[in-house]
Amino acid sequence: MVSHVTLTILFGYAAVFWCLDALSEAAKIKTPRSAFVPRLAAGALLPAVLTTFGLTSLLLFAHVRALGGANAATGAAAAARRRRFLDRLANAALAATAAALLAGAVLWLGTDGDLGGADIIGWLWLSTE
Repeated sequence: MVSHVTLTILFGYAAVFWCLDALSEAAKIKTPRSAFVPRLAAGALLPAVLTTFGLTSLLLFAHVRALGGANAATGAAAAARRRRFLDRLANAALAATAAALLAGAVLWLGTDGDLGGADIIGWLWLSTE
């Protein structure tokens, strides 16, 4: 059975790579000065992506370390502390991932879905033109 920590790691890295694609394409778009919300989302996207990447990488390292130390005779108390730490770190990584995805979605919607690149290919079926 796959743990929620493993799924959080996979989801975090997938979100980071999606947001990086959106961020690189958004840098090429000129938005008018009146477009406050897309500019705010673009400003929040980079810190959210960096936080997501950092927390997801830390979660991956801690998860692999916990898997390696699971067979050691450390006792039930140490295993419970390790599990609580992993759960808290997974929750923080999931919150950062949600923030990055939200900022990316607001940026995408604020530019009317015109981010170019792979984003247009992926969303062609939504086009009404």
